[in-house]
This record gives sequence, structure tokens and C-alpha cells, in this order.
Amino acid sequence: MTEQELQALADEIADRIRAGGGQAFRAGGRRQAAAGGRRQAAGGSAAALPPVRGALALTPDPVTAAEIAWRGPVQTAAWSPAQGARRVADFVDHTLLKPEATREEIVKLCAEARQHRFAAVCVNGTWVELCVKELRGVEVAVASVVGFPLGAMTRRAKAFEAREAAGLGAREVDMVAAIGRIKGGQWACVEDDIRAVVEAAHPAIVKVIIESALLTPEEIIKVSALAKEAGAHFVKTSTGFHAAGGASVEAVRLMRLVVGDDLGVKASGGVRDCQTALAMIAAGANRIGTSSGVAFVTCLGPGPLPLAELLKQPHAHGATCTSGTCQSAGGQY
Repeated sequence: MTEQELQALADEIADRIRAGGGQAFRAGGRRQAAAGGRRQAAGGSAAALPPVRGALALTPDPVTAAEIAWRGPVQTAAWSPAQGARRVADFVDHTLLKPEATREEIVKLCAEARQHRFAAVCVNGTWVELCVKELRGVEVAVASVVGFPLGAMTRRAKAFEAREAAGLGAREVDMVAAIGRIKGGQWACVEDDIRAVVEAAHPAIVKVIIESALLTPEEIIKVSALAKEAGAHFVKTSTGFHAAGGASVEAVRLMRLVVGDDLGVKASGGVRDCQTALAMIAAGANRIGTSSGVAFVTCLGPGPLPLAELLKQPHAHGATCTSGTCQSAGGQY
């Protein structure tokens, strides 16, 4: 996409948010639309906003909720009531990315993922081969991070890393976008960076980490649109390692608004308790990157959940909490 198209899209999205009653705030010296509008309660929908028009319409024609099928680990659409009850484990990428992680800890991670049938485990590349072995025969994907955690490598280096991870059996690749290029407005470089990884990782699913806490709403719109243009399958909020912070409901809602149901949205970074996880799902996330997945299952239970009710008031899920431990859930990411 050209810079002119990206700017027109950013303006169009801002118009949609304003039309929906969202407030505006000042970022980078310019008025920008608040991500999703703070007037929306968790679980609010952007569906009431007017559609993006003309050639910039990056989302398909609207479909009914019944037409959006849940496709397990490769699901990209946001959850809707028509999909019925879902287990909280279906949303979890069980994550262990600390540099000092040992083989024993990775084996434990895989055992937990196998037990609870999480969507995926997310690990550094050095552990991909081990995870593939440990998870053989179960429907839990192995996701490898690429260009982690800075995203400042050359695109050829990222592409090589992605190709090797996929070759070792990773079914998903979580790449860090070129954050400095995003902040510098070098959009062609950002798109080329993502496309190189998508092509190298094929047929693996590619999630693009954008470090949303560092970005203005306009930058979130542009990089999310470019991820879609470059063939990625998900946009992801954060590495969980940057001092600027992790996922926010506002960023998730804005990312979902941009990509529609064609791409997934992964909330990662600081999602350590059920209330936060449910708020992210309500905002449009269909994956949660966290090291607290076991605590979520312990709290909310292993079975299908009445999500329609839970997502209306994520803070009031105590009636379904089976352990009473939600508020004390730990976790690094």
C-alpha cells in the first residue's frame, strides 16, 4: 500500500470511530481517534460503525455471526454468540520466553498444554524441535518467536529464522515487526519485512507483533493494515518485554476494527488474570499470549463457558470461578 492509501485508511477509520461516538485525544501533536472509544463497555462491538468505503475497504462484506465458523487453533474471527460456548483454553497461547528457561521448564510447559489442550505453546526457536516432539499427536500448535524481542534485524535474517522454525515443525511464527521503521513512517520497509517472513514461513501461520503500547492509534491502524496486505494471519499487541507496556483493550479493539474477521488478533503482554483475559476477548482478541493459562483454566474451569454473559462484565466472573484464585494468578507475560 502507498503512504497516501495508508493515510486515507487511517483517516477513514478515525471517521468511523468518531461516527460511533468515540472520543479523540492528542498523540504526536495531532488529534487522533481514541482506540475503539472509551464509551464502549468491554464486549462492545464496532459493527454499528459505518463501513470503510471504496478501494480502501480492507474487510470483506459483512457476514452474519452464524457464517463465521470457529476453526480451532487457526480461527481468525472474533468470538460471536453464534459460535456458542468456548473453553478459555481455546484462546490461550501457553507462553515461556524468558531467556533462562530450561529444558525441564519447556517440557513442563508442553505437558500443561497437552493436559489443557491450549491453542499453542509459544517458545524461543531453540525449543521448537523439543516442543514438536513433546506435543506429537495432540492438536496443540508450536509457535516460535522470530526477530524477538526487538524486531531490529534485517528482513533476510528474520526470513531465515522463520524458515528454519517452520522446517523444524513450528506451525506458527510470532514475528516482531520493524518497530523503528514503524515509528519512522517507513511503511514500505515495514511491509517488505512482514512479507519476507510470511513467504519464508509458509505454510506456517504468521503473527505480527507491533508493540502497540509504543504506537499512536494512527500507527496501529497503518501497521495492522500492512500486516494484512503482506499476507500475515494475525496482528499481536506486544512482546511482553518492552518497558512501554503490553496489551490494552483499546489497542485490541482498534486492531480488530482494522483487520475485520480476516485476520486474528492476539493480546499479549500483561494478561495475567481472568478479568483481563476476558476483557481482551470482548474487545476482539481470539488468542491470548500468557504464562497464566493454567491459572485461567483453574479459575474458570476446563469446560465450555457462557462467554456471552462473561464478556458483558469481565470483572464479575466470580460466580463461575471454580477456585477463587483469579486475582492471585501470577505469570510473567
